[in-house]
Amino acid sequence: MTGAAFVLAATMVSAEGNSGVGRIKPDFAALAREALITLPPPPPWDPAHTATVWTIDDLAAEFAKVTDTPPHVNFLRSKLLRPEHAQLVEFKGWFHKAERPLKIRFVDQLWDCDNYAGCFVAFADLLALKAGETRGSICIGWATVFYRFGFAGVPAGGGHAVVIVGTSKGLFIIEPQDGTMVALRDYPNRHTIEEVYF
Repeated sequence: MTGAAFVLAATMVSAEGNSGVGRIKPDFAALAREALITLPPPPPWDPAHTATVWTIDDLAAEFAKVTDTPPHVNFLRSKLLRPEHAQLVEFKGWFHKAERPLKIRFVDQLWDCDNYAGCFVAFADLLALKAGETRGSICIGWATVFYRFGFAGVPAGGGHAVVIVGTSKGLFIIEPQDGTMVALRDYPNRHTIEEVYF
């Protein structure tokens, strides 16, 4: 995958639903007319590198070490690969660079925090899958959290979604909208994480 470019054509349009509330749906005719978007090459993922595997019990234990009330961990995969910390940092930088050509930007109720977090996680999983990783999925997911304290430009006082990743250096929170990354133990809202999805 080194040197290869991700190519993506994506168009989403807003349409009025029966309830009068806007929704997002693919417009395949518009999609066919769109020019292809070439993204910067993503950082390489080496499926032969040594990766530590975490189970869901390991993750729950990590949350219990640094939170007053550990969140409920939802999962589809029982074992997760922890990438080298530097590799995850490099991927985070790539995602931030890819936002511009993809025209990813916050649009309230249409493309907001949970969409950002889900997109970040999906691209990370695709990177490993395209590289031929067969040992498991990357230890990356997203979480819902009540923001008791403002963080990374997001004000206090509401619900939010962030990315959670386990690396060779432990669990980290990423604000996918601006790339801010902090160890879970230093995240000011770690005690109010409600649900985690891996």
